[in-house]
Amino acid sequence: MNMLLLLQKDSDRRAEAEERRRRTEREERLEAEKRERVEREEIRREEARVAEIRRQDELEAARVLREEQRREEAARQTRLDHDREESKRRFEERMALDRAEARQRHEQMMLVLKNVQPK
Repeated sequence: MNMLLLLQKDSDRRAEAEERRRRTEREERLEAEKRERVEREEIRREEARVAEIRRQDELEAARVLREEQRREEAARQTRLDHDREESKRRFEERMALDRAEARQRHEQMMLVLKNVQPK
């Protein structure tokens, strides 16, 4: 009976040791899984942060590009306006000169006609 009791205690000790080993392995596995989840979450957050920074940089670059294009378009429009004004000014100068020449020719013609008419 002592032998049976001894075998029973030995079996119980082995079962408890096995249970402790399984529990320890399970806790270690759960802890490792938790660490992996935390690490994956940190990586995901870092990637999201980097993606957000990249997106903000792209938005800023697009804004700068639009602003530069707007400035270039404004400068182009200013040049066009200046060229139009210059062209109009030259045209008006030519017209004034043409009118003066026409007036002078008219006056000369009138003088010629006046001199040609019998007195």
